[in-house]
Amino acid sequence: QVIDDLGLRGDETVLDAGCGSGSVTFDLLEKLPRGKIYAVDYSAEMIDKLAVSVRERGITNIVPMQASLTDFELPEQVDVVFSNAVFHWIPDDDGLFSCLFRATKPGGRLRAQCGGGHIFARFMPAVDAVRTSEPFSRWLGDYRDAKKYRSPAEAVASMERAGWTDARASTFDAPVSFDREDDAVLYLRTIILRDHVANLPEDQQEPYLRAVIREYIRRHGPPFTADYVRLNLWARRP
Repeated sequence: QVIDDLGLRGDETVLDAGCGSGSVTFDLLEKLPRGKIYAVDYSAEMIDKLAVSVRERGITNIVPMQASLTDFELPEQVDVVFSNAVFHWIPDDDGLFSCLFRATKPGGRLRAQCGGGHIFARFMPAVDAVRTSEPFSRWLGDYRDAKKYRSPAEAVASMERAGWTDARASTFDAPVSFDREDDAVLYLRTIILRDHVANLPEDQQEPYLRAVIREYIRRHGPPFTADYVRLNLWARRP
């Protein structure tokens, strides 16, 4: 949906900001038969995976780069900044939006989507109840989530402060529900609570995730639902 919203001609140079292992990067490439993508991610492991996929497919117009999105330089400025499900991992607004601004040509555009707004208003109280209970409080009692879920007003102010114009932002609810507990465990482990899990001993990880799911259902009834909220961002470099 976000890629389609870019309205690409097919010959642009695009920054995929926070590309991960590249699954969405390859979707983006389908819209750029004559273009180029600089695929940037902080994780060296993710960039290595993408580089392998690029080589195996014989692709020459994706350039994988390992770097922080608050401190990077591209060989050239891009026409478009694209990002999917990444910006909430970066709490440094000024570093993020200023760095993206410098990477963009005058007249270039930013289009992103990430978590934001009133995200997890029902889910996180259940998480906190389990996190601060025994035995999990031994490892997670003082844990503080470093992710930043911006409101639309906060996002617009941050973009404008970095120099972007025509800045807009909006949120919409995108809840994810699960009928099977095993599917919910996998989702929480890999997407929502992976930082929590990384702080737990291996034998406590799955019990923690299942306890969170059951606490949510105790409070709100089935099915288990992660009340995800997406933040859409648009801006232009003058």
